[in-house]
Amino acid sequence: METNGLHDRRVETQIKLDGLNQETFNIMQQYLTIGMDYSKGFRQKILGYLTQEISHITSGQTLLATSDVLESLFGKYKQFSSRCPLKQIGQIFSSICLSTMNLTTNLVKEALETVRFLDVEDWAALVFGKSMLSKRRILFSASTGDTETA
Repeated sequence: METNGLHDRRVETQIKLDGLNQETFNIMQQYLTIGMDYSKGFRQKILGYLTQEISHITSGQTLLATSDVLESLFGKYKQFSSRCPLKQIGQIFSSICLSTMNLTTNLVKEALETVRFLDVEDWAALVFGKSMLSKRRILFSASTGDTETA
């Protein structure tokens, strides 16, 4: 099989960037059948795999085809959480959303003008419950009656 290394990665790159859906499948099917001089065995294996995987997808649905995005997000999460003294998984985990957004000046301005901090606090309390710090304060401030603070 005589192919260029750059072209050998086309299928992988296309699916990595666009996910797996009917449109990606159609592009890869065209590419593999008429676009490159792949060996027949390689072409059949790739098309067979894609055909099998695409059969599990409903119309209009796109599936994540690689874990690169997830690995990147968890890397950002780990980097962010390493700076937090108390590991509040819920609140810190919600920061992953920030890694997937294009935070423009207008978006931040709109959020600051339309969302009250008290509403965010109420939402966080409802979704995540008490923080680890508040649980510790409650636990250590509770009087047991038989102990004295040193």
